[in-house]
Amino acid sequence: MLKASFGAVALLVAVLVLGACVPNGQTLPPAQTVPGVQAGSTGVPVAQAQAEVLPSATPIPVSTAAARVTYTVERGTVQDVFDFRGRWLPRDQIQLAFEVTGNVRRVLVQRDDTVTVGTLLADLQIDDLEAQLQTQQLSLDTAKRNLSTSGSTDKNSVTSAQFALANSQLSLQSSKATLPWTSVQDAKDNVEKAERSAENAQRSYDDLVSRPDSSASAVDNAFESVLQARESLAQSKRSYQSAVASYYSAANGIKQSENSVLQNEINLQNAITNGGGNASGLQAVESAQLSIDQTQKKIQQSSLYSAIEGVVLEVNIAAGDTVTAYKAVITLAIPEPKESIAQLSFNDIQQLAIGQIGVCNVLNQPNTAVQCVVRRLPLSNRDADQTVRVAASLQDVQNGQLIEVSMPLEVKDNVLWLPPAAINQFQDRTYVVILTSEGERVRDVELGLQTDDRVEIKTGAAEGDVIVQQ
Repeated sequence: MLKASFGAVALLVAVLVLGACVPNGQTLPPAQTVPGVQAGSTGVPVAQAQAEVLPSATPIPVSTAAARVTYTVERGTVQDVFDFRGRWLPRDQIQLAFEVTGNVRRVLVQRDDTVTVGTLLADLQIDDLEAQLQTQQLSLDTAKRNLSTSGSTDKNSVTSAQFALANSQLSLQSSKATLPWTSVQDAKDNVEKAERSAENAQRSYDDLVSRPDSSASAVDNAFESVLQARESLAQSKRSYQSAVASYYSAANGIKQSENSVLQNEINLQNAITNGGGNASGLQAVESAQLSIDQTQKKIQQSSLYSAIEGVVLEVNIAAGDTVTAYKAVITLAIPEPKESIAQLSFNDIQQLAIGQIGVCNVLNQPNTAVQCVVRRLPLSNRDADQTVRVAASLQDVQNGQLIEVSMPLEVKDNVLWLPPAAINQFQDRTYVVILTSEGERVRDVELGLQTDDRVEIKTGAAEGDVIVQQ
């Protein structure tokens, strides 16, 4: 009786477990009749029969293999391009520096201000020098009065000599300020542009002449363009020679003004000396004048004046700053023309050449792209100006705007190419995996020009081949 009760309990537990394992909405299959055991009895064989009909586990899905990446061998252009950036700034610039070390008293201009020749831009703390100059001027006036009242000199002749000397000094300063150095550079640039235009016109004409299908009118027009380009070149050369002549003429004018100053200094000295006997009075005047000259020179060295008519491009100082002698603090420029000015390592500069043609555009504005040309490169890593200058005809671009420059270094047209990811290398072997109708095949390839996005395929693959990335 105890064994039967135990069997009934075991059967009940088994049924409950089976019920819990059946999914919602499903029922257990009917119990199978086991020979020799009555259905509904509490014997153990019935529980075993129920266990044999448990539902099977749900199979785990197997993920499909990821698709292989493939590439197709294409024919096109592979070019190695050197990209760099520059600032859109005026071409003609001049940097100014104090001749002495000191503390800045005033800065009278700021960026984009317009200046003329002789405009005071900034000065150092020279209050003591200015007070000293006033005192020395009073001493000179006193010495001159004493000399005049002594009757030992001809006051009128001395005064006239002083005015003559002052006028000649002003004339010298004016000659130096108007020296036409920019005109020579502009004329030289125009000659270079005219030479390039003449070369392009001649190249176009030669190309038309070499083709049998060229019309007579097209050849005549091309020849006319050659003649016009040659005439423009000749005119540019004449303008350049004229600018050079004007420059040397102005330089000779400066020398003549310097000689005039020297002559008037001698005349003043003679006027004072010829006055006769009051040696102490003459010495007092000369000493006072010498002191004034020395103080004025110190003031001049402590002040920055504009040497051109232009705009302020950069100001690197403020009132109260300490500056070092001969360190550039203000940059002036002639507003037009502008060009892209870049700072590159000398190793990168070796990849470029003057006259090299590329494409320039405003940063992130590819629609502004225009043709550009390398205008200037430093001759060596010891060149004072280490900038790369690129000329372009960009319109309505603000000063300081970043310009993207792309200069092709090597170009291969009409060649087979693949992306670098399609090329495999193992030890000294370079190969690709080609997908054929018979399956994947490994084939060695010979590479040509290689860039970041394209690799030239010289041999080993044909146009249209499908390459499987490994």
